[in-house]
Amino acid sequence: MEAFSLAIAFLVIFLTISFVAFRNASNVGTNLPPGGSGWPVVGETLDFVVNPEKFITDRMKKHSPDIFRTNFFGEKIVIICGPNGHKFLFSNEDKHFTAYLPQAMQKLFLSSQPKTDKLYRDSDVKLLRSPGFLKPEALVNYVAGMDSIIQKQLKTHLEGKTEAKIHPFSRSLTLTLACRFFLGIENPERVAKLVGQFDIVTDGIHSLPLNVPGTAFYHAVKAAVVIRKELADVVAEKKARVLGSGAPTQDLCTTMIVGGYMSDEEITEKLMGLLVAGYSTVATTMTFVIKFVGERPDVYHKILSEQLEISESKKPEELLSWNDVQKMKYAWAVVCEAMRVVPPVLGTFREAITDFSYAGYTVPKGWKVFWTVNTTQRNPEYFQEPNKFDPSRFMKGEGMPLYTYVPFGGGPRMCPGKEYARLAILTFIHNMVKKFKWELVEPNEKILGSMMPLPEKGLPVHLHPRYV
Repeated sequence: MEAFSLAIAFLVIFLTISFVAFRNASNVGTNLPPGGSGWPVVGETLDFVVNPEKFITDRMKKHSPDIFRTNFFGEKIVIICGPNGHKFLFSNEDKHFTAYLPQAMQKLFLSSQPKTDKLYRDSDVKLLRSPGFLKPEALVNYVAGMDSIIQKQLKTHLEGKTEAKIHPFSRSLTLTLACRFFLGIENPERVAKLVGQFDIVTDGIHSLPLNVPGTAFYHAVKAAVVIRKELADVVAEKKARVLGSGAPTQDLCTTMIVGGYMSDEEITEKLMGLLVAGYSTVATTMTFVIKFVGERPDVYHKILSEQLEISESKKPEELLSWNDVQKMKYAWAVVCEAMRVVPPVLGTFREAITDFSYAGYTVPKGWKVFWTVNTTQRNPEYFQEPNKFDPSRFMKGEGMPLYTYVPFGGGPRMCPGKEYARLAILTFIHNMVKKFKWELVEPNEKILGSMMPLPEKGLPVHLHPRYV
């Protein structure tokens, strides 16, 4: 069956070669950035997904340290590199660039919408940054709820165990948090039903959009159908509650319904995209924090000391508050260093809405632009011993060189969920170090993934109750 699927896939590729060749030939440019396009249809996708950091570093050396062109995920792409590239892109949002989703993400998340960038239109960003959801004045009220949920999740899934896989647990935990604060649901069975489906979608969002049996995208399409149906049911239930006599739950779903300018279908699509974004990246950061802290007992004890000081200032059983989280300076430095060494997302895409010039080259309108954190965050020119895990980098007070540390992006499209992620991760760390000590089962576990990293075996750890 697998051989048949591959044969079909190659047939599809063969039949589209002439179309792609024609499309590429029509894209005349005398001053394009240096680079290449690779194979027809697949371009340089295979080289990219095998080792994206090496792919980019090699081509920066071969072509240009500032910008080069390539082709992956079925797109003609220029990759803008380094802090000057970040500054140029972040400073020219909406002038030269608009948000863009790769074809696989468009097909998975925007199947019912006519505009490819509708999920990220300005009105949606304003909604997310409104006081009703992700602004600090709203998040103040979420901290205690996050603390309570995380305590319950640790008790249910980790307490009493001598070994656990952190990555699957962190994914389940972050989806539970997202379901509570995005959807207003806390039904464990309902959340559990979604976890596996979101894992499948996450695997397929950065792949060639070949809907052929056996491919990651094929499985992602099927999982997206299940998720979309479940979310549509949630929206319908929530809408009935809002229109009924009961008080509506304060969550993003309710905010969208009360806003009244989106259809139920649009709300479902947006929630699906936001859940993926707020689920996988937060879970990845939690996972690699546990990895690096597990390797460094000195870091563990510094975090523990900070968190115990916070706990000792509170009454027994009292939940965390916004002010408590603001005191977690060292823990946040650890998180920042984890995101520097292993960014939760390699980078993001834009689309050129005009011809633009950069570093002496011209990029045509319609081309896709990709910026990546690894051209600065793991570059020895900006970070001494870049592969060394050293949270003290973020405790020195002078800050990082401009446009070199960009895990949340920058400019007007900086990730609106940054503060939500910070609260969730720090609340998790607070509870984890208070309850457990841990060591890595496999210290040399391989890190997989192209756009989103993941530990090959789920990051198994030996757990020890702290009070033993």
